[in-house]
Order: sequence, then structure tokens, then C-alpha cells
Amino acid sequence: TNIYQGEHDWNVGSLNLPLGTNNNPANLHALIDIPPGSEPTNSLMGLQRYYNKADLIILVSNTTVIAKSGAYDNFSTPVSWTNFVNTNISFNNQRENKTIQATQIDIGKLIAANPLGGHPVKVLYVADLRTQSGTESGVRLTNGITLPAAGLTVATRNPLYVLGHYNAPNTTPGSTNTTGTAPASLVADAVTILSGAWKDSNSFGVNSNDPTKRPGTNTTVNAAVLAGIVPSDGTYFSGGVENFFRLLEDWGPNGLTFNGSMVVLFPSQFATAPWWPGGSNLSYAPPDRFFSFDPKLKDNLPPGTPCACTVIRSAWNIAQPNSTQ
Repeated sequence: TNIYQGEHDWNVGSLNLPLGTNNNPANLHALIDIPPGSEPTNSLMGLQRYYNKADLIILVSNTTVIAKSGAYDNFSTPVSWTNFVNTNISFNNQRENKTIQATQIDIGKLIAANPLGGHPVKVLYVADLRTQSGTESGVRLTNGITLPAAGLTVATRNPLYVLGHYNAPNTTPGSTNTTGTAPASLVADAVTILSGAWKDSNSFGVNSNDPTKRPGTNTTVNAAVLAGIVPSDGTYFSGGVENFFRLLEDWGPNGLTFNGSMVVLFPSQFATAPWWPGGSNLSYAPPDRFFSFDPKLKDNLPPGTPCACTVIRSAWNIAQPNSTQ
């Protein structure tokens, strides 16, 4: 069952993000990439990069984790991270047919830690840069049912996994009541929703090819989501809007409730397996999907949202010399 409750505009003019002349889908992935050191933060691209908009930056390498403040103080303040970051997370992604080596962020513990003191974390940027050999990187969010009232945007160059309810004071399946939610955004190479019933251990071994070994449960996510997809190419189908969120469980009679918006700006560069290669190798059984646009986003955009501008000519007049208009 797919239930969509939102406006669909078509055959309208497009607006381009102000990123210079190379504004094509593949290059737009740069919005979530780490900028080169030579790029000014106030350049056309620099102004739009989530890395430069971040209040808190977490970079994971093969040997260390660096957590630091963002451009607001010239990336100069080191941050203690051990109580809300876990880099020892692994699970199988059957669609990708790879083990995911993930950096996990406990959102509740991050909020409680107040890592920047008096400066709120409204935009969090995470990059897992560890070398992968037959595996795939990822960032996973957990314990995110309640967000700060001022809002939170999480951006990563990696595939993003959301475990359990997110920004969801009301978890009634199918509810469009977003009263009490914060302005939230999820921005990534791809976004996979894992229900609150997900267990990493059930994703490996003989269970990996059998979604029934990974039963899902009702889950609600409320956010504006900007992510990549694997586009249709004549051989494989993208999966359509109903499969914008990637899934790895047998949801049975349970529902995935989503209130927010969906934006696709680029093809995924890391999570590149097609939606369904054919045969019986489908990595999930679908939920009842309750997808709605959240009208609160019309007046209250999440922190760091990219902006597109256009000029509309309205009333105007030619001013005469020495006159007062």
C-alpha cells in the first residue's frame, strides 16, 4: 500500500543552485563532499557546501577520529566525541551485497553532550574516510526520536542509515500530525531506513538472503531529505519515488510513515547497486508506505538548506531626473 498526501507540480521551470557553470547532477554531489583546501569558503560552491555550513564536523580515518567546530570559528575548536560516536559498527546490506563499516552517531547523547558549549549544533557533518576493501562505508543515526527545537541537519558524503523513529514525537502509523517536530534534514549519498526492530546480527550469514529473518516494525521519519539514487538506465529501474528510501527488512503488515520532502540532485557515488537486479534477489519486503509533504517546511526550512534564487519582474517605473519616487 502506497499512500501519498502531497502536492505534485509538473511541467514547471527549473531553478539552478548558484554553483557556477558546471551545475550538472554528477557535480552536485560536491555539495556533500569535503572541499579542497584551496577552495574559499565564500566561493559559489563553498557557500553551498554542507561541510562549510556545519557547526560540528566529525571525520573518521583509518587511525583516528577528528571532531571539531565548523567554519563559524574557522574550524579551530577540538571537540570530545567518545560518548556519542561509535566507529565499531558493522552490518550487511543485502542490496549492496556488502558489509557496511559504519560510523554511528547517537543523536540523543550528542544533544545531551552539548559539545560546542554555548554554540548550538544545528548542522552536523560526518565523513567516514576509512579505506574499504570489499566493504562499504556508511554513517548511521540512532536515538533520534527527539531533536532540538531549533532543528538539526545531518549531512554526509557517505550512504546514511537511519535506525528507528526520527524526529517523531507522534509515532502513530500513517499520522500526518507533525506538531512538536523540529525542522530537520537528512543529506547523503543515499538514505536507508532501518526500523526499530533491526538487529545487525540478523543481517549476516544465512539470514542475508532472507528478508523474513529481518522483520521490520512501524517506523516514523519526519525530515526534508536530499539524497542520491541509482537512476534508471534502460537495464535497471530506479525503483521510483516509493523506493527513494532504501530498505533491508521484511516489513510485513507494518508501516513506514514519512512526513517531509524528497529531493534528488545527483546519482549516488558510493551506494550504487540497482534497486532490483532481477530474479529473487530482492533485499526487502515493502511496508505500507504513508508518505506526506510536511507543510511546515514552507515556512520553516531546516538549517543549512541550499537556496536557489530567481528574479521576478513585478511593478516598476522609470524614474525621471530630479524626481522623488
